Amino acid sequence: MESCVIEITPAAAKYGNLNIRPCGKDFFPEDTFGGSTKEKQGSLITINAEGVPQPIKTDIPTDNKTGRPKWIFRKRNWVKGFIESNNLKPGKTIVITRISKKKYKITTNNNHTKLEDTKNTESKSTATSKPICRVKPKQGIRTKKKMLDIGFDKTCECTGNNINCLTAKEWLKCQVGVWQFSYEGRDMRNKKAHPATFPIALARKITDLFSHEGELVLDPFVGSGTTLIAAQDAGRNAVGFDLQNEYINLTKNRLEENSSMFENTKQIAISDDALNISHYLPNESTSLIFTSPPYANLLNRKRKNKSRRDRKNEQYGKIEQYSQDPRDLGTMSIEKYTKSMGDIFERLLPLLRPKGHCVINVPDMWWENKRITIHVSLIQELRERGYELRNIIIWDRTNLVNRIGIFGWPSNYITMGVTFEYLLDFWRPPKE
Repeated sequence: MESCVIEITPAAAKYGNLNIRPCGKDFFPEDTFGGSTKEKQGSLITINAEGVPQPIKTDIPTDNKTGRPKWIFRKRNWVKGFIESNNLKPGKTIVITRISKKKYKITTNNNHTKLEDTKNTESKSTATSKPICRVKPKQGIRTKKKMLDIGFDKTCECTGNNINCLTAKEWLKCQVGVWQFSYEGRDMRNKKAHPATFPIALARKITDLFSHEGELVLDPFVGSGTTLIAAQDAGRNAVGFDLQNEYINLTKNRLEENSSMFENTKQIAISDDALNISHYLPNESTSLIFTSPPYANLLNRKRKNKSRRDRKNEQYGKIEQYSQDPRDLGTMSIEKYTKSMGDIFERLLPLLRPKGHCVINVPDMWWENKRITIHVSLIQELRERGYELRNIIIWDRTNLVNRIGIFGWPSNYITMGVTFEYLLDFWRPPKE
């Protein structure tokens, strides 16, 4: 009889989402993998779980878009009862044993307390095992921080030199250099909670384009946590950093609300300076850096709303800044901001894998009737720090802007900065 050992996660204990990815696809009959809806369910298997009185009949759903397994049982209510009856805590492990082609049993595992104890952490993780990150800090780095226990190896079945899991049709849609997105119900729109947000759809598109399932996404200025939400949706591990505890708490709350459907990966939010990120992650562990950083001192002034038709709204006359922390990029002049960004991203470069992408969302801004080209300054600075610019994508925001007023007429033509922003796509050059 074949068996596999899997770990109880917080999502399993709270929502019944038992991560069965370590068992691998061959452990279950091929026809057991059904569609994402109940009407398209696969052939049922029978599970006898220790402490659960009745056998469970269930299949394993797959993502309708990608056709890949979601790696949870469709029926999940019994999982919480199984965990409670056996007094299992996150970190404990259980054993799934295949009795016959369509019959399985699940028991507690008394031999190990954690899945990591049964594996050689020096060996490479495979597509059928949970990626494990246990890397000691390099000698010479003085820090009390510990490397994060988070996966960074791909868990998909993609082969060759593919940079993502997209189909040719999906890839073609991404080749157009002007992108447009809409907000959804889960998006953060409250300016009082965070002064600068972007749609989940934006972060999801970049995550899908520049990473594989199971790989690691990094946001050095996580803000309201949208990058981590998108990574959670996409089956990527992710870690985000921010100076402000209130934004870390906001991110954690959003992740908690979103976690009922996605449990196979980790998303971690940490309150710390972006200059310290290298203390948390090993070199060449990160496949994608995506962030929308503070925009110099763009927000650190009273709102005049000159381009809005309803100028004297609730935002008028207010300073909608991230914070007044002197380390906050949003308090700096453009010159100091550019250098500080260079210092941060120079430290992040070794964390990126060769040919790993770094995408930065920035606008330009007007200051005392002069255009401040933030995107040009950042391109020049990051090139000097070792990055190579690959693409400039325009984020067309015209569908998100309402009630635009006349600005500059008739003597001074100025484009509306709120109608578009830049997505600067860099990568770490390949090793020669």
